[in-house]
Order: sequence, then structure tokens, then C-alpha cells
Amino acid sequence: MRKHLDELFKGIPILEKYHWDPKRIFNKITSDSRAVESGDIFVACPGDRMDGHDFLGQAIYAKASVIVFEKDPEVTIPPHVTGVRVRDSRSALSMLLNRFYDFPDHKIKLIGVTGTNGKTTTTYLLHRLLREKNPAAYLGTLWYELPSGKVPAVNTTPGPEVLIPMFHQMDQEGVKHCVMEVSSHAISQKRIYGLEYELGVFTQLTQDHLDFHHNMEEYFQVKRDFFTGAQAPRRMLFNKDCPYGRRLIEELPKAKTFSVLGEADYYAKDLQMSFQGSRFVLCYRGQEMSFQVRLPMRYNVSNAVAVLSSLDQLGFDLNDFRGALEEIPAIPGRMERIGTGTDYTVFVDYAHTPDAFEQVLHDAKEMKPKRILTVFGCGGDRDRGKRPLMTQAACRYSDVIIMTSDNPRSEEPEEIFHDMRAGLPRPLTVPGSIFEIPDRQEAIEKAITLAKPGDVVFVLGKGHEDYQILADGKIPFSDRDVVESALKRRSRVFLS
Repeated sequence: MRKHLDELFKGIPILEKYHWDPKRIFNKITSDSRAVESGDIFVACPGDRMDGHDFLGQAIYAKASVIVFEKDPEVTIPPHVTGVRVRDSRSALSMLLNRFYDFPDHKIKLIGVTGTNGKTTTTYLLHRLLREKNPAAYLGTLWYELPSGKVPAVNTTPGPEVLIPMFHQMDQEGVKHCVMEVSSHAISQKRIYGLEYELGVFTQLTQDHLDFHHNMEEYFQVKRDFFTGAQAPRRMLFNKDCPYGRRLIEELPKAKTFSVLGEADYYAKDLQMSFQGSRFVLCYRGQEMSFQVRLPMRYNVSNAVAVLSSLDQLGFDLNDFRGALEEIPAIPGRMERIGTGTDYTVFVDYAHTPDAFEQVLHDAKEMKPKRILTVFGCGGDRDRGKRPLMTQAACRYSDVIIMTSDNPRSEEPEEIFHDMRAGLPRPLTVPGSIFEIPDRQEAIEKAITLAKPGDVVFVLGKGHEDYQILADGKIPFSDRDVVESALKRRSRVFLS
């Protein structure tokens, strides 16, 4: 992977050069000044909290051979260091790394899935099915997985310094397809800039991340950029059931569509839903084929249809995946049923937006459990506007709600509860139907003690996470573990 500067910077718009040496050799490329070693290229990127341009002097002191920046440097560039001023450091970083690793994205078929909800389930299922045929990789919220094993996920979508070397490793391991979640933060921060995607999937868009994107239109435009930018996916698949999906369809009519509410290029009919799973008939290209999944709720049928649509778009025969789809067990923290042998049902789910609450609880109500008990909180230092909306959705469908903490971060829990209370009905409903228990473990245990035969309990918000984020850092915490422990204790009480 040894390259000269002329070769490395080919195609990257350069505004100004300092001490240019086209034959200069370098070791690695980094945007972290702390990681700079002798002979490296340092790319100064502006960030939300820190600006890499403030560390140009540190990179020079660490004997970087090349520094790349977009702002006029406030340090003197010595003759033995090449300086390169570019229009956009972040996009330059991605392009430089991709060229350095010989464009590994050209050797693997990338499938990018974006949307507020549904990304994790869709990518997880698609990866599980693709690896039935060829070596495949997954990058997303749960973890990063290559044929050689799993590693913890740093971000839903990693930055180019993690992402592109991983693509190179995938190529070395013979990976044919990489399915990855594409977050709006990653698009906005150009973490995936310049990468070539074989397929882009849009699941849906609802209120979330407005602490970052300010309003829904800005949030949508960021998602839209993934499909309309210079490196738009070769094929596109949009959810026709979402208003924002329909906007994309109108703008990009060559894209394929999927739906669970009406006809589309790929659509489901004859839905049969229970808390154990779902059955449906997939209609596409003049064919009808029955499928079933171990995931309850209509929105999971939508995710499954997106997966099957993707496989067809990638050229696979869907007949080959009917058994495999049916056998995939619960996805960690995604409508995951905890415990068996009880006469009530408990689910842990990652739902943490008003629309996700609406979908989970509305579908649950349609299945006519005796009662719905919902435990939830709202994250601190995040979009405050969605907090009363989540409470409203919980109250609309639940017989009992227990409001609690969910990653309060640096925000005072009482301030979060204040926002959540704004969504409570006035006047308040039946006494004993609304609880406020700040300690999340106590809140979950309370729900389990209240559950009666025929009830369904939902513990929403954290899903697969095994930590709580407090003002002074992370502490170990797992909704699944707390539920399992509470179920065992209750079982012992009944047996004694």
C-alpha cells in the first residue's frame, strides 16, 4: 500500500500546496494528533467539541511528514513537512484512506440501510441470510462482525479510519457483501463520503436526533443526501408506507418500493401476527410466496419485507431463504422475549422514539392481551421535544406505565421527568396505573410484580445495551439481566 503523494491526492481538489514533494513516502493516515508518528499524514478535521486544526503544531512536533487542513494554518510549516490545504478535510480524509487501501469498497458489495427505526433489525436479518450463501459482514449498533469474529461497535456507523481498514480486512477474508447501518450523523459528518454502495435501503423517518439536526426537514435532507449525492447507491429501495419514503420515490422514480399497507414493487399481504411471531405472503414480480419470522409486530414484517426485497435486488432466489428466515431467533434487544413458562409475556426492546412506541404498543393492543404494562424512560442531553410524545404514546395504549431513567447522562433526572410528565393525560387515569420510579432496576422489578396472567410487559428504550450512562460515566446495567433476575425471584416466591 506504499504510495507517493501525487498518486494519493489524485482526484482530490487541492487549494494550496506547501513544500510539495510528489515522491514523499508516508506510513499511515490519521486525524488523531495523539496517534501521529514519524512519517505519518495528519488530517485536521473540525469537530463538534474539538478542532483538529488546533493540533497542527503537535502533529508537526510528532514528525508528521504531511499535514492536511482546510483552514489557513496558524503555525509555520517547516520545509521538511508538506502542507496541503483542501476544501473539506473530512471528505479528503475518507478519500485519502480509500485510495491508500486500494478502494476496498470496490471489491465488496456494500448495502447501506438508513432510517430512524428498523436499521438494526433489517441489517441483522439481511446479514444472517447473506452469510448462508457467501462470506458476509455486518456493521451496526449491535457490534461489528466479520467472518473472523465480532468486535464491539464504537458507533452505529464508524468513521473512515475504522471503516475503510475494516473493508480492507473484509476483502482479505473473502467477504462478498457487507451490510451496514448508515446513521444520519455518519452522513452529516462524511464518515462514508465517496464510498460506493451496491444497494441503499430507506426504512422510514420519524422524530429523533433533533438535538443534532434541529428540525425534521433538516433530518430528512441529511438522509436524502445518501441517495442523491455524488456516490448514490447503484440500486435503491424505499419504504412506501412512510411519507418521507414517498418523497424519495417521487424524486427518484427508478428506485424500488416496499410496503405492508398496500401494493408496491414488494409488498406483504395476509398478515397473521402473534406475540410468538408473524406470517405473511410476499408479492413481487408477479409471484406470491409465504414466509414467517419469529418477530412479532407489523413493523417487523416491514423489516422482513425490506430484507427479502434487498435479496431479490441483489440477484438471489428468495426460495433459498425461506427456512433460514424462519429459524433466525430473536435479535438481541429487538422485541426480545425474556423468560418462558410464565402465564404473562415480557419483552425488552430498543424503542426510544415516539413513533417506535406507537408501532410497538399499537400492534400489541391489536393482539388483545389482558393488559399492557410499559416501562420506559427518556435519554438525557438529547431531543427534549420527544419526551412528552413518548409518554402520550405509552398512555394511549398501556394499562399501566412506569416512568423511569434511561441514560440520564449529565442532565438532572428530575428535569427529564418534568418533560415526560407533560405528556400525561389530564385528568389522570385510574389510580395505580401510573408510576414514577427513578431507579430503573426497581421500575422493572415493579412491572414484573404487577404482571398477571394474560398480560404483556414491555421494557423499552435500552434493548441490547449493557450499561447506563450517568453524569460521571457508564455503569454496568442490562434490562435483560434485570428482567431475568426478577422473573426468577417471582418464580421462587410462587414455588415456596
